[in-house]
Amino acid sequence: MKIHVYTDIHQLFGASAMVWVHTLLAAGHDVEYIDIGMSTTAALPHVGPCDLNIIVAGIYAFERFGRLGLPAHGRHVFWLMDPLTRNSTSTHSYKAGLFDSLAPRIHAVAAIDTAMAAYLHENFQGLAVWHIPCLIAPVSIKPPPAETDRRLDVLWLGSDNPRRRHAARLFERAGIHADFAFRQVWGAERNSLRRSARIVLNVHADDSHTYFDQFRAVETWAAGSVVVAEHSDDLAQHGVLEGVHIASAPLAQLPALCRELLGDAARREAMTAAGQALLHQAFTPQVWQTGMLGVVAQAMSADA
Repeated sequence: MKIHVYTDIHQLFGASAMVWVHTLLAAGHDVEYIDIGMSTTAALPHVGPCDLNIIVAGIYAFERFGRLGLPAHGRHVFWLMDPLTRNSTSTHSYKAGLFDSLAPRIHAVAAIDTAMAAYLHENFQGLAVWHIPCLIAPVSIKPPPAETDRRLDVLWLGSDNPRRRHAARLFERAGIHADFAFRQVWGAERNSLRRSARIVLNVHADDSHTYFDQFRAVETWAAGSVVVAEHSDDLAQHGVLEGVHIASAPLAQLPALCRELLGDAARREAMTAAGQALLHQAFTPQVWQTGMLGVVAQAMSADA
């Protein structure tokens, strides 16, 4: 079977897309990786026909396909990295509208958590939905750097918004040096920054959709660093234990939590080791191969 694997931000989602490429190649499929880039208006790359398109979707892909339509050939599977919600108070709600416009031509979705799966089951009866979390190839899990090689205390990487600016001010007032990189940082620089940090923060985009950000956590654990985050209610479904794999607190208490962890290198070392062990146990394609191939088979057997 000929399969195209698409992504829109190669420097960010490329490794995730390649998890699918290697799994499908090992299963005997003819696979082509296609980076469509981050333009929301440019024409799609010219590619030949295929049986199936697997789309590792960031917001650029949603907007691009919303304007231009999905690829003309083949069936379509989306592996969604961002949450979907119709709660208009959430900054994530606009993604739901984009998905709505594409849904009639989507044959299956790989949902990264049960909340996303429940949303899809509720709003798109008949759509094949599989639970497949964020995945990482074992080769991407790097030995943690030595404490002496870490030059940053606390790091935030992500988009800018008032809530995250408020978090930066909380750390400044607490006298804790925290680097809030409110810019696009991808590829080797992103990996290097994470490895250089003693603590990598996760601050929710808004307080109405406080999901566990798997993608940021998996990247951080793989880089060999500690995750500190705001509370999420869905850690248990992923096998994530508070205080073992991740440290969390309400936003106002994050500086104090980070201060405590910065003074305890042994605890941070133990958390990093636990996080990487969890990656091998629960977040590699080897663990989820049956589900990955299952969603492909169901997409191909779904009614046109």
